Amino acid sequence: MSSESRSAPGVGHVGPLLSAKCTSCGKTSEKRTAEIVGDPSGGSFRHVCHSCQRVIWWNVLEVLSDGGRSA
Repeated sequence: MSSESRSAPGVGHVGPLLSAKCTSCGKTSEKRTAEIVGDPSGGSFRHVCHSCQRVIWWNVLEVLSDGGRSA
């Protein structure tokens, strides 16, 4: 892995912590993203679903914490 890829946070590492539901399989999980389409408390975003094994749309169920990152 290059040091460049380690220095920049990726999807799933920034933004608010969300409780969300996969629109394909219905799995619920906690995800992080700063790219929510629509209202942050009820919008949608694309993220990996490990059950579906692909990137899929997720619907926000609840915002669990703000966008702060833990060190």
